[in-house]
Amino acid sequence: MQRDCDDLENALLAAAKMSAAAALPVRTPGIAEAYAIQRRVNASTNMPVMLWKLGLTGAGVRETFGASEPTVGRLPASAICSDRSEIPFVGAEMFAEAELVFQMGSDLPLQSRPYTREDICAALKGIYGGIEIVRTRFVTSDLTLPLLIADNSMAHGLVLGRNLSSHWDNRFAEMPVTLVRSDGQAIDGSTAHVMGNPLDAVVWLANWLREHEGYALRREQLIASGTCTGATEIFANDVIRASFDGAEAARVSVRAPEQKE
Repeated sequence: MQRDCDDLENALLAAAKMSAAAALPVRTPGIAEAYAIQRRVNASTNMPVMLWKLGLTGAGVRETFGASEPTVGRLPASAICSDRSEIPFVGAEMFAEAELVFQMGSDLPLQSRPYTREDICAALKGIYGGIEIVRTRFVTSDLTLPLLIADNSMAHGLVLGRNLSSHWDNRFAEMPVTLVRSDGQAIDGSTAHVMGNPLDAVVWLANWLREHEGYALRREQLIASGTCTGATEIFANDVIRASFDGAEAARVSVRAPEQKE
């Protein structure tokens, strides 16, 4: 089994470096092994985690994957771009998700007791609107739960949009959110789709890291708390807009891939 995990890790590393899709493995790892692969692939970049990504934060999608809890992914600062940026289309499929993004203003203390809402609120520096860009490194995005986790929960990048607040406010618990592609079709959602309250998603992440990684969230790190609008497939030359409570908060343009000679 270890050789199978090593082969999967090497395939994902190659896919990340060369943009060549990895084949689905013959044997699927367990959940713990999948997170170990994710962790080692991230460590190979020698870049610290700047963004923690939460996936499967909706009850329906967790049921689809047979998951009992959300999934976690991690990305470096180089994967974060500013509002109204242009990003390249990469791979065969890409998806966009409107998300509430939290920024830490201070380190959480590593402690034995579970973190609470109060702990998170006291440590926050800002709350932003954002657009998460997700894609798979495999030949298909139709993945099992362990392969989704090994694939970094399909985390690819984040468009960090407008600062909505310097602190948590209960209005963020159930705020209308809309994602619009170039075709003008709006996908309506809500922050309440994220574990009933996106603040609870951040609390869950803090406790997951404490229990599974012996790690505490750090100052300046960002948390993409989970999709408010589902995953919407996007295409080259699209312009994607995300609005929170009726006001546009993030926008990104998708550049067509360069043609190889």
